Amino acid sequence: MKKLRITVNGMTYDVEVLVLQDDEALGSPAALPYPGAAAAPIPEAARPASARAPGAGGAADLNVIASPIAGTVQKVFVTKGMHVEGKTPVVLLDAMKMDTYIYAPRTGTIAEVCVEAGASVQVRDPLIRYAPEG
Repeated sequence: MKKLRITVNGMTYDVEVLVLQDDEALGSPAALPYPGAAAAPIPEAARPASARAPGAGGAADLNVIASPIAGTVQKVFVTKGMHVEGKTPVVLLDAMKMDTYIYAPRTGTIAEVCVEAGASVQVRDPLIRYAPEG
């Protein structure tokens, strides 16, 4: 348990919070693959089959930008065949009335856009696939 003091609209409250996972144990946010990515890994068995790398034995597919949160696609900023630079916004998600921009983790060419505006997505659902490099 942690004791915290929180101020909301000028009112101060002393609260006790049960810490289930400490942010400091997750490491630096810079270690995340792209802004807004989920920090805690999701067990392979809990991932939808569409988000698993085929034949990769549970390893993440580096050519897929997966949804870090469950939400609704508000806008897709890229199209198939488009070249994107790293840190370019590719999808805008809405979860609980909060907008979350999903950014390209690297430079590359878009091979497939897996979602469209209005679609509901779950954690680890593929949003964008890069064309394989090489």
